Amino acid sequence: MTRRRFAFWIGFGLFTLAEKLRMGSLDALAAATMCAAEPDPATPISPPVHWSAAENNTWRWYERETYVDGKWKLTGITTPIRKKTGEPYEGTKRYLDPNVVPASVQSADYDVTADEIAEAKAKYGDRRPHPTRIARHGRPPSKWLRSLKADEIRIWLATIEVPEAGVEGMTYWEHLTRDHFFDAEKIDGLTIGEQAKLHAAAHYGY
Repeated sequence: MTRRRFAFWIGFGLFTLAEKLRMGSLDALAAATMCAAEPDPATPISPPVHWSAAENNTWRWYERETYVDGKWKLTGITTPIRKKTGEPYEGTKRYLDPNVVPASVQSADYDVTADEIAEAKAKYGDRRPHPTRIARHGRPPSKWLRSLKADEIRIWLATIEVPEAGVEGMTYWEHLTRDHFFDAEKIDGLTIGEQAKLHAAAHYGY
């Protein structure tokens, strides 16, 4: 398994798996991610960075991706927080401190209201998947979809149902920006789950 694929699966269930197996996997995963985050002393300018909220049934956390060598790479995850109690995972100190996450990301409200959904249905209800885009697996999606900003995408996603479409060997962010041609600035702020649904919508032909 490549390091990129290994890092990708960190955000999709390994926290719970490690807990069930009573293994030190969380420590190992944190060490692997932090090793990838070590800065290159030969690079005087900090590369672009973005953050995404992530969660599974038990934990919530934030993931940091850094633009390195023309690709977005997962370079750190914050200390997982148990959703039921709000207590941090205490198995290792090698996770990123949650305080390094920008305040705008931590304070974002990802709940979509019923009024916003109704307004989006009225505004975007005529948008339909297209056979040509389906045949291309959503590469690229419609110009309309790529023109939306994160807050607009978030509301629109709540109005549709699409089959899941996974990625392999990379994160959704890397795949969306590299292969589906979404503007990184416009989708910045989407959670991992929202990125996954946006990717599915693209494959579905929107």
